[in-house]
Amino acid sequence: MSEGIPPFPSDVPVADISTVDFDLLSEGDPEQARILLHSCQNYGFFYLSNHHVDSRFMFSLADAVFSLPPEEKLRYDMGTTGHYYGYKRSGAMFVDDKGTKDHSEFYNISKDEVLGIQQSASTGTSSSTTANHQHPQVVLNRFRELTTFMRSCHSVTSAITASLGKSLGLPEGLLESLHKLERPSVDQARITCAPPIKPSGTITLGEHTDFGSVTVLFNQLGGLQVLAPNKRDWEYVRPRPGCAVINLGDSLVKLLGGRLYSAVHRVVAPPGTQGDSVRHSVVYFSRPNSDVKLRDLFEYPSADDVANLEKSSGEVLPNADDWVKQRAKNWNTAQYRDRDSYKLSRGTEHNRGY
Repeated sequence: MSEGIPPFPSDVPVADISTVDFDLLSEGDPEQARILLHSCQNYGFFYLSNHHVDSRFMFSLADAVFSLPPEEKLRYDMGTTGHYYGYKRSGAMFVDDKGTKDHSEFYNISKDEVLGIQQSASTGTSSSTTANHQHPQVVLNRFRELTTFMRSCHSVTSAITASLGKSLGLPEGLLESLHKLERPSVDQARITCAPPIKPSGTITLGEHTDFGSVTVLFNQLGGLQVLAPNKRDWEYVRPRPGCAVINLGDSLVKLLGGRLYSAVHRVVAPPGTQGDSVRHSVVYFSRPNSDVKLRDLFEYPSADDVANLEKSSGEVLPNADDWVKQRAKNWNTAQYRDRDSYKLSRGTEHNRGY
């Protein structure tokens, strides 16, 4: 147990998810590749050990950002139109089909801005998803550490996509080529904050699937829950010191023709005595590069194939940035109308024809 962190209780249902060793996976170990593939076909979640990502400063950054006065934080508010960087206030999203507001704050930071990656007119990047280049000084002061953090997390996601692509029989290097670090994308780091809320189990972030390809998460307190495969039973993902929690997102599942699983998950107030603490988490979201069309790579492996598909069928496939913009907009309370709008917000596992 980390110093000062209350123990995770032993009397709550816990997800039985596997552990993948990053060092061995990177070396091409076949057993680790097998565990990874099996995990991504079942829970869609797994622990990652030996990941070499230092996330400690991000928790300090979360303390600094969320301790700012409300009027200062609202200067960087991301709004309601699909803009995806900056501050998300508590209550800006809804957690159920009644429109109940969430209880968490976010701050999202663009990978492209931190690494100085220029947006290209050819990417089709929407202005609503590009960075606004305005941050509190406490964020600007950590850009050097953010650079290291983002590069380390991207190395993790590259190893995962490379292994999955090989296991599924895709052409060598294809999946990784759609997630290049140096090309524009809506990759981001996120810090979160949720205050102590009673009772334990109160929903602070509603059930959903992630937008992108691979999510790298660091938690000190419990609260993350995942649906057990083929069930409607919520299970806690227990935080494990020294391990990241990894899950897949909808973009990757679409690129892989539904062969893997983007798990439905949510966040609730931490169980037991952990519920008396402010809950911070640290996340890196990896998404396809901005101009990547979300098509089944097994049917349309090249950009030329996609162009011919769109020309012949008239179907216009979304690119990665437009996909994120629409998903971000769907989550916002300003978009809530009824139960159907709630369903639309949750992701492709709830909306197979999306």
